[in-house]
Amino acid sequence: MKVAFHTLGCKVNQYETEAMKEAFVSRGAEIVSEDEAADVYIVNTCTVTNIADRKSRQFIRRMSSQNPGALMVVTGCYAQVAEDSLAKMPEVDMIVGNSLKSGIADAVYEAVGRKDGLPLRKVLPYDELTGYDDMGIVSAEESSKCRAYIKIEEGCDRFCAYCLIPFARGRVRSRVPEEIVAEAKGLIGRGCREIVLTGINTALYGTEAGFDFRRMDDEAGLSGLETVIKRLDALEGDFRIRLSSLEPTVVDVNDVRKLLGYGKLCHHLHLSIQSGSDHVLGLMNRRYSAADYLEIVRALKDFDPDYGITTDIIAGFPGETEEDHRETLALIERAGFGRVHVFRYSPRAGTAAAKMSGQTDGGTKARRGAELQKAADRAFEAFAEQNRGRTHSFLAEERADGYVSGYTDNYIRAYVKDEDEEIRTGEFCDVRITGMARDGVLAVKAQD
Repeated sequence: MKVAFHTLGCKVNQYETEAMKEAFVSRGAEIVSEDEAADVYIVNTCTVTNIADRKSRQFIRRMSSQNPGALMVVTGCYAQVAEDSLAKMPEVDMIVGNSLKSGIADAVYEAVGRKDGLPLRKVLPYDELTGYDDMGIVSAEESSKCRAYIKIEEGCDRFCAYCLIPFARGRVRSRVPEEIVAEAKGLIGRGCREIVLTGINTALYGTEAGFDFRRMDDEAGLSGLETVIKRLDALEGDFRIRLSSLEPTVVDVNDVRKLLGYGKLCHHLHLSIQSGSDHVLGLMNRRYSAADYLEIVRALKDFDPDYGITTDIIAGFPGETEEDHRETLALIERAGFGRVHVFRYSPRAGTAAAKMSGQTDGGTKARRGAELQKAADRAFEAFAEQNRGRTHSFLAEERADGYVSGYTDNYIRAYVKDEDEEIRTGEFCDVRITGMARDGVLAVKAQD
C-alpha cells in the first residue's frame, strides 16, 4: 500500500503526521510524496483561519485528482469542527477527528477497497475529547534531519475570543514525563540534536486537575513545564532543547525566570503577544497587559541581551482603533523581537470575536497588516545588526551552493560559508555573524 500525506498548520500537526507515518510503515506501507499516485491520501488539516480551511479543501481536491480511485482521508482540526461540510465533498472517503489519529492506520486498512458506507466518520464530540491520544515514540522529521518535535500536551482552556482551536482540540491533557523522556532518549540516540517541545498550548502542561507528575526525589517544589525541562536537561548527549511556544496568558515573569537556569534550553522563546494594546488584549480575553509582557521581555534580555524572542500579532481585531494599532507598532519597536508573524484577523464561526461589533473592514486589515509587517522587518534587521560580530552556537542542517544553513541557539537563520565542507551537517559549531542575508544572516565559522 502506498500512502501520501499533506500537513497544514502547527508543529503539533507535523508531529502527529510523523507518528501516523510510522504507524503505516510498521504495517508494511510505503510512504510516497503527495505528488505521486497513491492508494491512500491523508490530509492533516488546520482551521486556525478561513485561509487554512480553504487550503485544506484545495489540497483534498488536488491530491484526490492524482488518483480518483484512492481512499481520501481527512483528519486534523478542520475535520474535527467541520465534519458535516467535509462529508459533502465527493472526494472525501473518511473523516477522522483529532483524538483518534493514533488509530488511523488500522481504520484505513479496514476501509481500503470499500466504497459502501462512505464517507466513514470517526469524530468524537467536544465533551469526549478528554483522554491523551498517545501517538507513541516517533523519529525525526526525515532521516537527514537533526531536529525533532515531541508533543507533550493536548488541548487548551484559555478560549481567546478569536480562536477556534480549543473547540477542535478539547480540554487540557498532558503526557507523563517518563514517556517524554523515553521519546527524547530514542531521538537523541538516533542522532537528533534539537528537541522541540510542542503542544496546543505548551505552557499549560500539567495544569489539569489531578495530573500525576510522578515526581522524582529532587523535584520537590517543581510543577508544570519545568518538571519536563529539568529531566531533559539532565540527559546525556550533545543536544539542545527548544520550546515551540509559551503563552503569556499562562506564564508570568517568575515562571520564565525559573527556566533560564537550564543549560540545554535554547536562548529563544516564542511568546505570542497578539496586540500591544491593553484595550484589544481585553477584547481578546488574553488576561495580561502589554506591561506584563514587556516585563517578561526585560527579564530575558537582562539574562542575555541577544535572547531571541519571536511572537504573533493579529491585525484588525474587532474594535481595534488606530490608537490601538499605533500602540502595537510601538511595542514591536520596544520589545526587540527577532521575528514577528503577522496575521490579519479572520472571523471564525463559533468564537466570541465573530459576534463582536466593530468588525474591521478588509482594506483596513490589509493596511494595518502591511504596516505591522514593515515594523516586523525593521525589528529583525535591528536584531540581526545587534548580533553582528557576536558568536553563537549553530546547528548545521542543510548544505547548498557552498553554504551550510541552520539556526543559532537564539533562533536566527544563518548561512555559513563552507566551500571546503569543514562543517558537518547534523553537528554543532560556533559561528560569528557577519551580515544580512535574504531571510537571515551570513556567518563564518568561529576560530577555535
